[in-house]
Amino acid sequence: MRIAFVLAGLEAGGAEKIVNLLAHHRLKLGDSIDVLAVNADRANSYFPYDPNVGISVLGGRGPTPPGLRSAWQLLELKRRLAAIRPDVIVSFLTKINILVGIASYGLGIPVVMSERNNFRVQAMSPVWRVARPAIARSATLLVMQTDEARRSLSPGLRSKAVVIPNPVTLPRHIERHASDGRRVVAVGRLDRQKGFDLLLEGFSHVASFVPAAKLTIFGEGPERGALKEQARALGIGDRVSLPGVTRSPVDWISAGDVFVLSSRFEGFPNVLLEAMRAGLPSIAFDCPWGPAEILDDPDTGVLVPAGNIKALGEAIRRLVTDPALQRQMGRAGAIAVAQRYSKPAVLAEWDDVIVAAVTGRRARALAPA
Repeated sequence: MRIAFVLAGLEAGGAEKIVNLLAHHRLKLGDSIDVLAVNADRANSYFPYDPNVGISVLGGRGPTPPGLRSAWQLLELKRRLAAIRPDVIVSFLTKINILVGIASYGLGIPVVMSERNNFRVQAMSPVWRVARPAIARSATLLVMQTDEARRSLSPGLRSKAVVIPNPVTLPRHIERHASDGRRVVAVGRLDRQKGFDLLLEGFSHVASFVPAAKLTIFGEGPERGALKEQARALGIGDRVSLPGVTRSPVDWISAGDVFVLSSRFEGFPNVLLEAMRAGLPSIAFDCPWGPAEILDDPDTGVLVPAGNIKALGEAIRRLVTDPALQRQMGRAGAIAVAQRYSKPAVLAEWDDVIVAAVTGRRARALAPA
C-alpha cells in the first residue's frame, strides 16, 4: 500500500510526532510512505525519518503574498498527490485538512482527516471556519483525539468519526535527577493557547511561600518577550527560566519534579501523557479538550478549573511541598497512562482506520452517531 501523510511542517509538534511514528510503523509493515510538509521550506525534521520515507516540502517556493502563496501550495499539493497516486491520504490539522480536501478533489483517492486541535476555539479566519465542516464532509473517515471532540461535530460528521488518542512513546526508563522536589516544569509553544501567562501568575503566588521553587518553561514562540517581561514584573524573573526547545522529551522531563499544563484549550495534550508516563506528578487546567479524559481519577493527577489561577497556584504549592504525594501521584499516573495509551494499541487503531478507508469497510472504532 502507498500512503501519503500530509501535515504543516517538520518541527517539534504533536502532529509531527504522530506522523513520524505512523510513517515508520507502516514502513515496517511493507508500505511505501510519502510525507508532504505543506509549510516547510526544508526537509530537516525534528523527528528523524528513515531514508526510505519520501519527504516533500512545499513551503520554500512560490509567491510571497500569503493569498497567492496558499494558492500556489494548493496547486503544488494537488500536483504532488496526482504524481504519487497513493492508495490513501492521511492529513493532519484543520487548515491542512481543508487544503487536502480541495487538492484531492477528483483524484478518487480516499482521505482520512485527523483533527489535532480544538476547532471550536482556535484562531482561524472566517473563510477557514466556514470551509472546515464543508470540506470534512468529503473525507472518507475523520480521526478525533477525544470523545469530547467527536461530540462537538455535527451529526453527519460524527457518523464517520473515530476517536484515537495519541500513544505514549517515551523510553521505559528515564533517569530523573535527584532534587528537593521544588522544580516545576511546563512545555509547549510560547503562545496564548498554552496559557503560560496564567502559569506565571499562579507560580508567583507559590514563589512567595516556597522560596526554593523554580519554574522552567520549555518551548519557543511569539510570546517569549512578553513572558519574560511578565516574570520580571511579577518579581519572579530570577525564578523562571525559558531555555527554548529541547532535543527530546527526556530533556525536559529530567529537569522537573512537578509538571503543569496551563493551556486555555487543547486538541490532545501529548506532553501531559509524557509527563505522567515518566512519573512526574501532574497538574492541568480542565480546558477543552483532553485533560479531563486523561485525569479522570484524582489519584493520577490534579485537574484544576479552567483558568482558575488561584486554584492552579494552590495545587502547585501543595505538590512542591509534599514529596510523599509527589511519589504517590507520580506512580499512579504512570501506571494509568501505560495501561490506556500504549503504542501498540493506538497503532492498531490507526491500522484499522487506514485499511477501512482503502477497502471501504466500516472501521471497528466507529461509534453510533
